[in-house]
Amino acid sequence: MLSTNNVSLAYGKRVLFDEVNINFTPGNCYGIIGANGAGKSTFLKIIRGEIEPNKCSVSL
Repeated sequence: MLSTNNVSLAYGKRVLFDEVNINFTPGNCYGIIGANGAGKSTFLKIIRGEIEPNKCSVSL
C-alpha cells in the first residue's frame, strides 16, 4: 500500500496541496485527473521523491 499523509506544497502564495491524505491499495487501478496546472505531475513527483514538499509523509 502506498499512502500519503498531510502533503502540503505552496509556491509563494499559490497553494497546490494542503494536507492531502490518500491511500493507494494493491490490486486497484487509479487515475489522477484535473485541469492544466492543477498539480497532477507535481503530486506524482512528490510521491516518487523528486520534489520535496513543504510537509508530508509518504510511505510504501
